[in-house]
Amino acid sequence: MGVVFSIELGIYLPGRFGIRLEEVVILRPEGAEVLSKMPRTIQGLP
Repeated sequence: MGVVFSIELGIYLPGRFGIRLEEVVILRPEGAEVLSKMPRTIQGLP
């Protein structure tokens, strides 16, 4: 049987903006499997 959990990292600048990245992970005897399929690249920055 596995364990499912989320990792939620966030940065919030009051009056400016905020961003949160969430990963859903299942931990199995063979190792961790990330269920979220979001890209790991930053877009829109110079």
